[in-house]
Amino acid sequence: MKPLCLAVLALIISELAHAAPVPLPRPRPAAGEAAPPTDRFLNDPDLARIPEPDPPGVPSPCQIRMTERVIAVFHSLPAITREARGCGASDVVRLEGILLSDNTRIAMSPPAIMRCTMAEAVTHWVREELAPAFAKAGSPVRVVDNYASYDCRGRNNVASARTSEHGFANAIDVRGVRLADGKFVQFTDRKVGRDVREELRKNACARFTTVLGPGSDGHHEEHIHVDLAERRGGYRICQWDVLDPAPEVPLPRPRPSEAPTGSRPAD
Repeated sequence: MKPLCLAVLALIISELAHAAPVPLPRPRPAAGEAAPPTDRFLNDPDLARIPEPDPPGVPSPCQIRMTERVIAVFHSLPAITREARGCGASDVVRLEGILLSDNTRIAMSPPAIMRCTMAEAVTHWVREELAPAFAKAGSPVRVVDNYASYDCRGRNNVASARTSEHGFANAIDVRGVRLADGKFVQFTDRKVGRDVREELRKNACARFTTVLGPGSDGHHEEHIHVDLAERRGGYRICQWDVLDPAPEVPLPRPRPSEAPTGSRPAD
């Protein structure tokens, strides 16, 4: 009986020796030491987009293109790296104005902070499509209204949502343009000629990978969102309803004035 017990005990000890070790928990960081990256940081595709800092003093190919072609007024900014909710961008610029072929300057008000490639796309959109559309319709454009550019937030300002393309400096919201005659024209204004708004929509959807406007999600009824989000298979989103002018509601007839006191009604 004893030899059998000893044999069983030896077998158990042998199996335990060859078993996979139980992983120990990660040690807690010392006071003042940064915590190690979490699994969310390693696996979240949005957080993986956060860049390393740009090489100092080295302009990007995009900035070189913008400078050599003299198509915009901009300033290079430091990279935005790993803000609170995982926002960030490299090759960041502050776009202050767009230069037309005749050297007319269209101001970006306020200046927009974007990745250079996004600023370049916006510049070409204004130069080649937006400005000619309004010049053909009447007064030329002098200012583009920047409603929002870089902003570290969730989509549609929802805190629990995925990070917006604004958080990667890859988007801009625009409400409209101010013309040389001083008039402000809002892109979503139904009183603006439908043909102008149709042309703006068509060109924006051809140039950007995301276009959101009236009818998209309830958050873009009075401005247009455009970005260069990269999606699997080159998928694009174009959701901007060009609405007809609202029908005029007839005003009620004015009430007849009361007859003077003591007068007799007409027969």
